[in-house]
Amino acid sequence: MPTSAAPADAGVLWLAALQRALGRAAHDVKDALNGVSVNLEVVRSRASRADAPASAVAPYAEAAAQQLERLTTLLEAVLALGRLDRAPTDVGATLRRVAALCGASNSSADARVLIADTFTGEARTTVTGDAVRLALVAPLLDAVVGRKGEAREPVVCELAGDLETLAVRLCSDRPITMPADAADVLRAAGVRWSQSANELSVVFPRA
Repeated sequence: MPTSAAPADAGVLWLAALQRALGRAAHDVKDALNGVSVNLEVVRSRASRADAPASAVAPYAEAAAQQLERLTTLLEAVLALGRLDRAPTDVGATLRRVAALCGASNSSADARVLIADTFTGEARTTVTGDAVRLALVAPLLDAVVGRKGEAREPVVCELAGDLETLAVRLCSDRPITMPADAADVLRAAGVRWSQSANELSVVFPRA
């Protein structure tokens, strides 16, 4: 049966997926900002005492630094994903940004997102930036969702490649699929995928 989907349609679905991801990440952003603010206020208060030893403020300064690093990683990912991507798209860079965004959540029951960083070399594809982002975010957002009281294993992402293709393997502790509303658009954009057990492999042609 012919499809009316076109690669340009990926941009519309990508924006919807981005809005969903940002809605989930908002809690993490606010939590990190609050952590930085609270810990820096403790540092300021204790450091103002003439007899305060460095050990009195060091743990709070370290906590603030960790929260700031967490916030910086997330905001850098959001800014990069929100910009028009330069062609040809770097699948590896996109995967790292997507993992940071999808790993941010408003629920402690959601799974963490980890990257098995074993790939080296060029990782650019002829697929448009919007389609690459959609192909990674759409299944990953569904994969991380947990239920209250449920213990989840991390969702692991791994990039591999051969002479003609690049493949991002998503592994979860339960079945992971490509959402139906994105499938036709992604096929029209040149993306392919395969599923086996609790693994989804998303394949892009090399540039």
